[in-house]
Amino acid sequence: MRYFVRSVKYLLFLCVLDVALVWLMSFDKAVADVDLLTLVRLQLGSESGPWLVVAFVALAAFYPLFGFMRRRIEGCDVVADELRIMNAMLTYGFKLAERSVGELSFRKEGFVGRMMLMFEDEIVVRSVDGGVELVGLRRSVARVAYQLECYMDRRRYEDKE
Repeated sequence: MRYFVRSVKYLLFLCVLDVALVWLMSFDKAVADVDLLTLVRLQLGSESGPWLVVAFVALAAFYPLFGFMRRRIEGCDVVADELRIMNAMLTYGFKLAERSVGELSFRKEGFVGRMMLMFEDEIVVRSVDGGVELVGLRRSVARVAYQLECYMDRRRYEDKE
């Protein structure tokens, strides 16, 4: 069910983006007399209109597969390195939403930030054998994981001193 909801959200996002682009094109002097609804009908009724719809549906259908990821970070512990995890999350604007045994859940701060991530802004950090696993939106997880890996590398150098 979650897969389907994510696909529908992304399809709506693509539709809103398309209408916004058509609206921006409506400021062109050549089509200044035509309203937005007519421009959208012309776009969808054109020869390439059905292909645009097919592309949007295909992108939305596969978005949950490539839009989300799991990233494992070795040598990190949810309890022992909680401060480092919190700092990595705060660097990218995520705040602690929920804490349970061996798992931390973070959400993006602010309504605009959450909206830009289509309210799929949750990153879960859970303990796994020998490290932690970050689960969430690909671009957010990749950024936070890189920051956390830098903190963990720094910790390794601090331990040697």
